[in-house]
Amino acid sequence: MKILDDEKDLLLDHEYDGIKELDNHMPVWWLWLFYFTIAFSVGYMMYYYVFDGPDQHELYEMEMAAAEEKYNLGEQPGPTESTDFTWAFLDDQERIEEGKELFIGTGNLCFTCHGNLGEGMVGPNLTDEYWIHGCSPQEVAQSIITGFPDKGMVAYGSGAALSNEKVQSLISYIASLQGTDPPNAKATDESRAQPCTIQ
Repeated sequence: MKILDDEKDLLLDHEYDGIKELDNHMPVWWLWLFYFTIAFSVGYMMYYYVFDGPDQHELYEMEMAAAEEKYNLGEQPGPTESTDFTWAFLDDQERIEEGKELFIGTGNLCFTCHGNLGEGMVGPNLTDEYWIHGCSPQEVAQSIITGFPDKGMVAYGSGAALSNEKVQSLISYIASLQGTDPPNAKATDESRAQPCTIQ
């Protein structure tokens, strides 16, 4: 092994199998990084094991509580609890237009799963006569208000609560979509959906 002249002073006095070792110092940046990891580990140990900092489960609960408060995700009354409110599909064009604005608006995110025209994407097609959770005014309102979190639909589509009047406008718009036959409509899953004609 060829030894350069400027390396001779760095040679250690031992070798193994013809390999000699140079006495090179670690790079300064590497040493500072090493010292930082030591300091971080001491701080981590003190915070979590001495001063009882929150663990990952407690942090999760704290974040979920903050999200519930920010997006008003607490218990929401369902339509069956509104004894003084009658659910119906309205013919009022202004209310249907209001429902359309809610459907395609970014505040409730209906269109992200059901498509701009209700043709269905991730969520089911709302324009055919096959519905999964019923198509009466009460059933459609209940579906919107409580959502189906296990299937990816949170309450009100985005968790932002709506008044009963706005839900009424929204279900009226959804009812107006049945039979519109938009392009690229999602195929019906007849194993889940049942024929349901909106009256």
